[in-house]
Amino acid sequence: MKNLLYPLLFGLFLLVNPSTVFATHIVGGEMNYRCLGNNMYEIKLTVFRDCYTGIPDFDDPASIGIFSYNPITDTYSLATSLGTSGQLLVPSINNDTLNPTLNNPCLVVPPDVCVNTTTYTVTANLPFQTGGYLLAYQRCCRNESILNIETPLDVGATYTAILSEETLLECNSNAVFNAWPPIYICVNEPIDFDHSATDIDGDSLVYRLCVPYTGASPDDPMPQPPNTPPFDEVTWVDPPYNLNNVMGGVPLSIDSETGFLTGTPNTIGQFVVGICVDEYRNGELISTTRRDFQYNVGLCGTLTSAFFVPEVSCEGLNVTFDNQSTSANNYTWYFNDPSNPNATSSQFEPTYTYSDTGTYTVMLVAEANAATCADTAYATFSIYEPSLTSLFNYGILNCNNNSIEINLINQSDDTVFDLVAWEWSVNNIPFSNSENPPNYIGNDSNFPITMSLTVTNEVGCQITYEQVIDPINAAFFVPEISCDGLEVTFDNQGSGPQNYMWFFNDPNNPGATSSEFEPTYTYSDTGTYTVMLVAGINSFTCTDTAYASFSLYEPSLTANFNSNLLSCEDLIEFELTNLSNDTVFNLVAWEWTINNFPFSTNENPPNVLG
Repeated sequence: MKNLLYPLLFGLFLLVNPSTVFATHIVGGEMNYRCLGNNMYEIKLTVFRDCYTGIPDFDDPASIGIFSYNPITDTYSLATSLGTSGQLLVPSINNDTLNPTLNNPCLVVPPDVCVNTTTYTVTANLPFQTGGYLLAYQRCCRNESILNIETPLDVGATYTAILSEETLLECNSNAVFNAWPPIYICVNEPIDFDHSATDIDGDSLVYRLCVPYTGASPDDPMPQPPNTPPFDEVTWVDPPYNLNNVMGGVPLSIDSETGFLTGTPNTIGQFVVGICVDEYRNGELISTTRRDFQYNVGLCGTLTSAFFVPEVSCEGLNVTFDNQSTSANNYTWYFNDPSNPNATSSQFEPTYTYSDTGTYTVMLVAEANAATCADTAYATFSIYEPSLTSLFNYGILNCNNNSIEINLINQSDDTVFDLVAWEWSVNNIPFSNSENPPNYIGNDSNFPITMSLTVTNEVGCQITYEQVIDPINAAFFVPEISCDGLEVTFDNQGSGPQNYMWFFNDPNNPGATSSEFEPTYTYSDTGTYTVMLVAGINSFTCTDTAYASFSLYEPSLTANFNSNLLSCEDLIEFELTNLSNDTVFNLVAWEWTINNFPFSTNENPPNVLG
């Protein structure tokens, strides 16, 4: 049984140029009022901003402008006789980090996404007047990363509430949305959100999408008082965006009666959305509550429980499990060991030791933060004790005209099961699948080669053996400088050849040679010499040659010193006297050590304290 998890995996779309410090980056907002009687109204302004790029903080105070409406001239003017010269100056009391409620409990919000919210509350005396009032708050600016409106960083937002004549006469309160929508949604996944509102007066409510207002500007980001209505609406990036297609994909739509919002976005990014609810009484429009907010659309993953274990393990009773699950953070492994039926593990990648060989089925339950979001994976495998070895040897059969023929000798074995397959390869290229392969023939320029043999037994165990084959490889070592006299021993480091010939290049003995594997030769005098080694097979029908130059000197250098105890009170102090000497050459370097640790590089070192 698989339950799907949709963790949100989108980058933070709220980031903008940090040098843009003129504006709090508005994420959304709305304004509500509640009639208290006797012309008194409680006004609530709720503002949302992103935590990381919101600079500076929320307004303190926020200015809510009171505008009187003149129905004769169809104009608004600041009601300077009300509030503080036409303003309600509301202090900022606190702000909270928005904890978005996601419809699917398996959704995970990235830790680098953050939205703050604050609510300004004030009580105002708004006596009846013909035409009513409009309340407004303005703030610049929106996030530069918004995709569906023009120049979002240059426009802000205006949040309004209209108190009509009917509202003033009948002590009406406007409708209040029941919940803030989830800010984080999944691309190509349906949006299903109850965007309904409640009206305490029981009036009829009609829902619609509406165009958000702009407000303020980078030059005047926090107008106090706000600018006088009417207010401009945002300009859509059209095409492809407009009120009928706010986010792309299956367009957003809202049920006019229930307020249920649906749609399926198909583009990753940030989008501004406006929702209005109109309030009707006796068939007459008496109020409109409007809000705008931002949807962040991102990639969503799926919780997947998955792990890998070889179908056949031939290395004993210990089994390590390779966890390949995604979007999970809690794991429970059930090892299904009959001799230990309660054996489980919560490690990410456990190693378990079974009580015996056999075939087992393991279960992994992977969970996200919510325990209801889980996925289960199973795997069946068999384990065996080690019994299989892969091994081969080779012999050189022929070497003529730069062609080398090699005989491959299969020495693989299994002490329990029958062998059923052999795979030979040369430099990772298949060569033969015979138990006893044909001879390998190659030009001497092809060597060295890496020959490998993979053998399989009847239960599926596999093992590979490989070795480098270099039939002719002449190589030897001799120190570049020898100060121990005229005798030199040569360290043969070649491989494969059966025949060797050393040419010592001694001018006083020009015919000096040796066919030993590692000869020692005594030169007639000091000097610099170049030695040649010819290595071959089949009586040197195929050969390889190596050279090395070195210098010989008679012993003339001695290292010596003595020490003199100077003090043994609180600290022991020794004086060191360098007695080193060379009867032929100048001394050029001295390296003093104490217990193998470097102490000094001076000819005459400082005293030793200890």
